[in-house]
Amino acid sequence: MHSTARTGAANVSRDAQDADRCARPRRHVAALCLLAGVLTACATYTPAPLDPARSAGEFGARRLDAPALREQVARVLPQAASAWPPQEWDRAGLLAVALAQNRQLAVARAEVEATLAHEISAQEIPNPTLGLQSEYARREPQHWLYGISFDFLLRQHGTRRLGVDIARLETGGARAQLMERTWSVRRALVAALSDAEGARRRLEILTRLADAQDRLVTSQRQRVAAGEDTPVDLVIANAARIEIEQQQAQARADAVSAQAAAAAALGMPPAALDGVTIAWPEWGAPPALADGALQAAREQALLSRADLAAAIGEYAQAEKKLELAVARQYPQFEFQPGYYWDHGIAKWPLDVAFTLPLFHRNQGEIAEATAAREVAAQRMLALQAAIYGDIEAAERAEQVALANIDAAARRHEAAQQQLQHADLALRLGAVDRMEHTGADVLALRAELETVQAHAQMQAARNALEDALHAPLSGPELALVLSLPPADPGADR
Repeated sequence: MHSTARTGAANVSRDAQDADRCARPRRHVAALCLLAGVLTACATYTPAPLDPARSAGEFGARRLDAPALREQVARVLPQAASAWPPQEWDRAGLLAVALAQNRQLAVARAEVEATLAHEISAQEIPNPTLGLQSEYARREPQHWLYGISFDFLLRQHGTRRLGVDIARLETGGARAQLMERTWSVRRALVAALSDAEGARRRLEILTRLADAQDRLVTSQRQRVAAGEDTPVDLVIANAARIEIEQQQAQARADAVSAQAAAAAALGMPPAALDGVTIAWPEWGAPPALADGALQAAREQALLSRADLAAAIGEYAQAEKKLELAVARQYPQFEFQPGYYWDHGIAKWPLDVAFTLPLFHRNQGEIAEATAAREVAAQRMLALQAAIYGDIEAAERAEQVALANIDAAARRHEAAQQQLQHADLALRLGAVDRMEHTGADVLALRAELETVQAHAQMQAARNALEDALHAPLSGPELALVLSLPPADPGADR
C-alpha cells in the first residue's frame, strides 16, 4: 500500500516536472514578445550632421528668380508668382520672399516646434520604476530570495494639469515671438527699401546738379579769365562742386548699405538684388489715414501687439507657476507594490511613501514665483506704456514731416518760378548763360531738399506702422489678408 502511494507520488512529481518544462518555453516566448513590443515602440536615432561648407554655398547661390522660390511665394501671394520672375518687385512680393527665406524666422518656427514637443512631455504620465532584488541564505531550506517591486509616483492632484497648462502657455509665447520676429523682419525690410529709394532719388538729382554745377564752374572760370569776376568766386564754385561730389559718394554708400540690409532681411546675399527693379510709387507721400482706422489700429496695438501678447503670455505662465508652487507645498505620494519569493514563502508588499512638511512648506519656491509674477506684470505694463508713447511720438513726427514737405514744396516752387523767369530772360537776352545756370542750380537744390523732406515723411510713416505693428497702406495689405497661420503648430 505504501509502495503504491510512493509510486503515485513519484508519478505526480514527474508530471509536475514535465508540465514545468513545458511551461518554461511558453514563459520565454511571452517574455520575448513583451520585450519585442517594448523595443518596437521606441524611437530610433537618425543622425543629421551639419555641413557648413555646403550651407554657405547654397546661401551664396540664392536668387530672386529661383524656380523653387516661386512655389514658396505663391503660397502667400499668388499674384506675385503668376509671371515669374516679376519684372519689378513691390514690398508685398519681397516680404513674401522674406517669410520663406529668412533664417531667423526659421529659428522662430523651430522654437515653436520645440514648445509643441514640450507639451507632449508635460502630458506624459511618469513611468514606474522597476526594482529587482535577490538574496542568498545558505542556512535556509530555500536558499534564494527573489523579489520585484514597482515605484509609481502619484503626483499631487492638479500638478500634472498645471504642468500641461504651462507648456501650452509656452507654446503660445513662442508663437507670439514668431509673430514679433516676423514683424521685425518686415520692419528691417521696409526701412532698407525706403533708404534705397531715398538714396536712388537723391543720386538722380545730384547727378543733374553736378552737371549744372560743372557748367557754372566753366562759366565762372571764363569770367575770371576775362577779368569780370575775382578768383574767389571761382574758388566758391569749385567748393560747391566738391560738396556735390561728397553728397554723391554718400548717396552711393547709402544705396549699398540699404541693399545689404534688404538682402539680409530677405535671407539672401546682397548680389541677389543686383539689377532688380523695386517699385514703390507712393514713397515719401503715403496716403492720409482716416481717424477711425488709425484709432482702431491704436487700440489693437495697445491690447494685442505681438510683443505685448508675448508679455501677457509670460505673465500667465508666472501665474500658473505660482499656482504650481502652492500645490507643491503638499506631499507627493509614491505607491510601491511588489512581490517577493522569500525562501519558499510568497509575499506581496504594498508600501506608500510621501514627504513630510516638517521644515518648510515650499515657502521659498512660492516666494520666488510670487516675485516672478510681479516682475512679469511690471514688464507688461511698461511695454504697454512704451507702445502708447511710440504711437504718439510717431503721429507727431508725421505731422512735423508734413509741415516740412509743405515748406520744401514752397521753396521748390519759388525756385522753379525763378528758373522760368531766367529762361525767358535768357531768350530775350536780358541775362547771360551763367545767370541762367545759377538759377538751374538753385532749382535743383530745392528739389533735393524736397526729396529729403519726403524721406523724412516716409521714415515717420514707417515709425508709425512699426509702433502699431500693422501696415497702413500699400500692397502689403493684400498680403496680410492672404497670410496663413504663421506658426507650424497652429492646427494642432
